[in-house]
Amino acid sequence: MNSEADIIVVGCGAAGATVAETAASLGSKVLLLEEHDRVGVPSHCSGHVGIRSMKRLGIPLPSEIIKNQIRGAVICSPSGQILHLERQTPITWVLDRRAFDEHLVHRAQKAGAQIQFNTRANSMQATDDYRYRVQASAGAKLHEFNCRLVVDCEGASPMLTRLRSESERRGQMWVNSAQVQVDHAEDLNEDLVEMYLGSAYAPGFFAWMVPWRDGSAKVGLATREGNPRLYLERFIKRHPVASRKLKNARQGDVSYHPIPVGGPIPKTYSSGMLIVGDSAQQVKPTTGGGIVFSMICAKIAGKVAHDASRAGDTSESSLSRYEREWKREIGRDLNAMRRIRRMLFRLPDRRLEKIFSIVRTFDLATILNKVDDIDMQGRTLAKLGLDPRVAISLLCSSILSFPFIVESNTTEA
Repeated sequence: MNSEADIIVVGCGAAGATVAETAASLGSKVLLLEEHDRVGVPSHCSGHVGIRSMKRLGIPLPSEIIKNQIRGAVICSPSGQILHLERQTPITWVLDRRAFDEHLVHRAQKAGAQIQFNTRANSMQATDDYRYRVQASAGAKLHEFNCRLVVDCEGASPMLTRLRSESERRGQMWVNSAQVQVDHAEDLNEDLVEMYLGSAYAPGFFAWMVPWRDGSAKVGLATREGNPRLYLERFIKRHPVASRKLKNARQGDVSYHPIPVGGPIPKTYSSGMLIVGDSAQQVKPTTGGGIVFSMICAKIAGKVAHDASRAGDTSESSLSRYEREWKREIGRDLNAMRRIRRMLFRLPDRRLEKIFSIVRTFDLATILNKVDDIDMQGRTLAKLGLDPRVAISLLCSSILSFPFIVESNTTEA
């Protein structure tokens, strides 16, 4: 493996593979470093994405990656009130996340990117010739790689970009998730995802069941407090609705993952470095979904990295273009959803019940259809989100990855 590259991308997830493909297809020499021995493991993600958003990204997917097409959702309140939301045609896909990542990495390799597995990036430093050296470990061996700039796509717990102290992290909004693949779940409608609210099972966030067409499902939750493993066990065994569906299910291994839901970090670039995806906390605060947002930002990062490398200018001022461009695309949407998430964090179960009761007196589909039909920019989302009834509706639509949330072409004021 050549230790010289124009661009080093750390992390082979959706963000890293998209950065690598974009930059390599433009002519940059790209090296991907992946700490695991293969792509897509461990898998922490439900793989639930909006169809229109994925098509806009322009990445064709083989049919075997798409495990289901979803038309709607069932949302269960803490006491068991049920809201149904269905459309006539599918609006989301459920992806095999491992196969999806493998597909993206294959595209990056086809574009010319090289990959080194079992290699964990530990640090980077500037050299005297305006380049950067990445120090990495592969088992007991140490390696050094030289490049013009680094793109950090490590995930929610990056090693290279410790931009937040532990106290700063505690002051932000994070949840911890646990998820398991189950077989032989009963009474699941394959056309609908299921979402469960309530502090007894998922304090501050929610639990979910995302069905596959083969009869299996992704079952998980995230919580703002406590041990997500214990909450997941309680949810599977004791929830009055979910436990009946899961009583005979066979469970696989549980995966755990922290999710940043407080919006992006204050600065996603520095001299010689761009930060993308979960590392930059470019995650939907309402639901914790990060695939589409990270890939939007990754395409921008790949282009900016290539241009900076080609020009020989990887200064902070040159790379600041990346942040301006991704904020034009999704900045206002993230800000609006962050406001909604802050409000939802503060809602106790009794208020959620009242909101459910109020929303059920309206036609929820009518509310969501109205939102879906307007020019939904971030400023409008923030304004609508001040009404808790609309916030719940937006949360429901965000669970379904409705296109309006990610497809507004917004600009900063």
